[in-house]
Amino acid sequence: MRKNRTAKFIFNGALLAVMAVLGVTAYQVANKSEHIQEVLPLESTKENDTAGAGDALSEGADTLTETGTNLVEADMNGASDTGLLDSESLISDAADGLTSANAADASTLNDTDAALNSSDIGESTSVNAQVSLHKGPEVNFSEDTLMEWPVNGHVLIDYSMDQSVYFPTLDQYKLSPAISVQAVEGAPVVSAVNGTVYSIENDAETGTTVTMELGNGYQAIYGQLTDLDVAEGDTVTKGSIIGYVAAPTKYYSEEGSNLYFAMKKDGEPIDPITYLP
Repeated sequence: MRKNRTAKFIFNGALLAVMAVLGVTAYQVANKSEHIQEVLPLESTKENDTAGAGDALSEGADTLTETGTNLVEADMNGASDTGLLDSESLISDAADGLTSANAADASTLNDTDAALNSSDIGESTSVNAQVSLHKGPEVNFSEDTLMEWPVNGHVLIDYSMDQSVYFPTLDQYKLSPAISVQAVEGAPVVSAVNGTVYSIENDAETGTTVTMELGNGYQAIYGQLTDLDVAEGDTVTKGSIIGYVAAPTKYYSEEGSNLYFAMKKDGEPIDPITYLP
């Protein structure tokens, strides 16, 4: 009987110990479960997102695969229904389309080139117009050209190549290839007609002398000048100042200050009065 009590006591103690161990274990499991529940939502969210993205990609791949399959099946069905001639027709149409596209591109390029060429022509015309505006005066003397007097004054010595005339300073008669026009010293001398300065020389008889080419073999010679406004190679407009009347050379000391004015045709003297008003 006592042994039974002892055994029962031992059994009860063991049972209590087991229950205590189970209680602690259940408590730890509960705590771990709560911790796992706190962590799981975040991880499950990530897993769900990843799974969703994977599902979407998978669905997209499936859709593309199905689409490609349908297209291939459609092409195969079309080929079986219409035959190889239709395929050749499709290829021909595609080639025609490319040819048309190339023709359109070529046409566009041609139009662009034409526009550029037109622009270049326009610019060239504009430049030529500007050059024309800045072009010098026309030098084209003829029998019908009318000059203007290069200086105001009366004629001291006339042109005369068929008989001699008297020169007061030299006190002799001789031929005169020019006219001498009386003018005060410093009076402006203008170009009687359009011309290009051929030469500028210092002559013992006529002092500083300017020879101008007038065109068609004609020349004009201006002597006894000073303070020139022109240089060799200049093209001068009719009425433009070329210089001023200088003090007379020793060959014209008796005549006084004057302009020596002569003309030539093909190197031979001609009468300037013929072309003056």
